Amino acid sequence: MNNEHPKGSENSLEQFGYKQELNRVLGLPAVCLFGFAYLAPCTIFSYFGLINGSTHGMMSFAYLIATVAMLFTALSYRQMVKAYPIAGSVYNYTSKSINPSVGFLSGWVIILDYILLPMINYIIASGFIPLILPRIPVWLDMVILIVIVTLINLVGVKVMSTFDNIFIIIQFAFVLTAIIFAVKVIGQHDYSVFDINGFINLSEWSDVGLSGVVSGAAVLCLCFLGFDSVTTLAEEAKDPAKTIGKALIIITICAGALFVIATFLFQVAWPEGWRELDPDNGSYQLIGYLAGQFMATMLCWVMIIACLASAISSQAACARILYGMGRDRQIPKKFFGHVSEKHKVPDYNIILIGIVSLLSIWISLDIGSTMINFGALLGFAMVNVSVFAHYWVKEGNRGPAAVFKYIVLPACGTIICMALWVNLGMWAMIIGFIWMAIGVAALLINKKRGVSIEL
Repeated sequence: MNNEHPKGSENSLEQFGYKQELNRVLGLPAVCLFGFAYLAPCTIFSYFGLINGSTHGMMSFAYLIATVAMLFTALSYRQMVKAYPIAGSVYNYTSKSINPSVGFLSGWVIILDYILLPMINYIIASGFIPLILPRIPVWLDMVILIVIVTLINLVGVKVMSTFDNIFIIIQFAFVLTAIIFAVKVIGQHDYSVFDINGFINLSEWSDVGLSGVVSGAAVLCLCFLGFDSVTTLAEEAKDPAKTIGKALIIITICAGALFVIATFLFQVAWPEGWRELDPDNGSYQLIGYLAGQFMATMLCWVMIIACLASAISSQAACARILYGMGRDRQIPKKFFGHVSEKHKVPDYNIILIGIVSLLSIWISLDIGSTMINFGALLGFAMVNVSVFAHYWVKEGNRGPAAVFKYIVLPACGTIICMALWVNLGMWAMIIGFIWMAIGVAALLINKKRGVSIEL
């Protein structure tokens, strides 16, 4: 067996009745970088003005709560990738642990998240591009970005991984630079880097309270969307059961630590900044305050790069979920299950997502963002339920450790996800349920045509 197919990798697919068609070339560092690129570390700047203002300077505390919340789901993903180290993520986990019909609908609803995230990135990027390239029409900005992202994904996962590495390094470098400037400002004003008010603003606690911080944390959970994307690379990762599981925890903890530490230092450096920040352009004001106009302009470039990196990863992830469903004939296999002979990627799916992404020219950021939550939170909840269904019900694991790992932890994850889900806006619910109804119709048509949904 050669290096592209480590021992046990092909066998793990064959035991599920699948053939290894995608290239196994990704190690733990590459998988982690893919997840970080999807997550986009610079997303910390996307919500800075809004959440730092609503929490009265306690954004760091809100990020800590969000990190703990997402860790429960990350642990459930880790358990499921050990059981089913195959592409398809939520779709495969729920299909095999609960029921093929439930799996189809779970996969269908999470597609809404994956297919919309590239669009959201194009919309966000189009808001920064006019600040530095004002003469280019916004719609043309989006078309150019969509073409670039689609071409990168078409040439193969290894090339995609290389671009992810470059983009993620740029983002980390900028966030680190911003942190250094924050520490410099703290020193210049004789503030303390251990000031508890950078975490919990005691003078404002009576006005905000825990409920206000938790509300901020609910929004900040959006910053973690994408840590799960690495599960879609299970058939392109070396030793996926270990690699993907480790990557999930590493990404969640490292991203959470970065978000908590950075926002803490930003708050200490500018204690009253939360009173002055604009909800939409707060990050631009922050960087201007800490490092001057040049760095504020650089923020625009870095945010464009961050959006590009996230779009590359999210398009790749969605293409592989569609591939998993197409391979199992849940959707037309001839199209969705097609793999490029030259580059070994699901090329038809990649092109389709690129075409759908053109809708970003007309969809607003508010509506698109809320629609993402509908699919993501339902999908996360189903992964938590799958842990119980597989390990407790199907495999019959018992004992105190099993109760904790397969009941308590996934139950916490499910409750948190559904608590956030029921508080989504009206448009998210309307469009989300319409999308789900289309999925139910597709499932019924498959059954009527006699298409097997057994995996």
